[in-house]
Amino acid sequence: MRNMDVSVVIVSYNVSDLLNECIISIKKETSCSYEIIVVDNNSVDNSVEMLKTKHPDVKLIQNNHNVGFARANNQAFKEATGKYILMLNPDTIILKNAINKLVQFMDKHPEMGASGPKVLNTDMTLQHNCHHFPSVLIRFAGYLQLKKFFPKNRLFGREHMTYWNYNEIKEIDWITGCALLIRTCALVEVGYLDENYFMYTEETDLCFRLKKYGWKILYYPSAHIIHHGGRSALKQNKEKVFSKSITTYLFSTQYYFFKKNYGIKISIIIKILDFIYYFLLFIKNLFRRDKIIKTAKLEEAKTVISAIFRK
Repeated sequence: MRNMDVSVVIVSYNVSDLLNECIISIKKETSCSYEIIVVDNNSVDNSVEMLKTKHPDVKLIQNNHNVGFARANNQAFKEATGKYILMLNPDTIILKNAINKLVQFMDKHPEMGASGPKVLNTDMTLQHNCHHFPSVLIRFAGYLQLKKFFPKNRLFGREHMTYWNYNEIKEIDWITGCALLIRTCALVEVGYLDENYFMYTEETDLCFRLKKYGWKILYYPSAHIIHHGGRSALKQNKEKVFSKSITTYLFSTQYYFFKKNYGIKISIIIKILDFIYYFLLFIKNLFRRDKIIKTAKLEEAKTVISAIFRK
């Protein structure tokens, strides 16, 4: 029997200040019974010292190396005592009793395996955290790049569900893991996060399994949080920002997801689409004059193509 309402699980890596703000907001805005479990993935800043000094009540799990997002969450899941588990990013702020509202919402809907709040950027604009499951159709539509011209179209706006206003309760396929409340008994039934995902796509896979087992995933707009991370990349010129490691993780985990959940044939089709797009991107940028953008784009294309052929 689980007596605690919710176990808040935060995986942290070198974000001491943001983590402190996140925990303060949890304590300020949450009145239901809860515990906070922080898994530190071998931070080199003062995260651990900050937790021990400012939040000695927080359960701390310290890793001696970065074990990845999925495995770190699973470490906390095994220690959690709540009837719900809230996967929460350290760069989030809880607003207006958001956790209480999510717990109450889940209590009223026993058919729900997971739910998520409305997510806002730092400037309080909407951050799209609801999605359809990845598919060949979504991949192809994304490469046509028509979403920016027709964001309200159900085909071109399918990936991030930009065709609706995010103001109503809605059953969806999956919710971004920056704030995802999971029913613990459902998690035990379908299994913890797949540790083959070092980072990215693990929550997509979890929601896929929940749906496969008959659990519903619902979006609840009355609960609000701020997610700073959704805005950070926009502070820089998108054309000039490229991370080889992040791109490699992103595409590699997606290929694993497709192969695991849809089979080898669909995985190959996705890789063919990716190869065509990034081969053309490579050719196009060979003739770009701006050397900085040219270098970034060529490196991006080579990284993705390398991921495609990686075993």
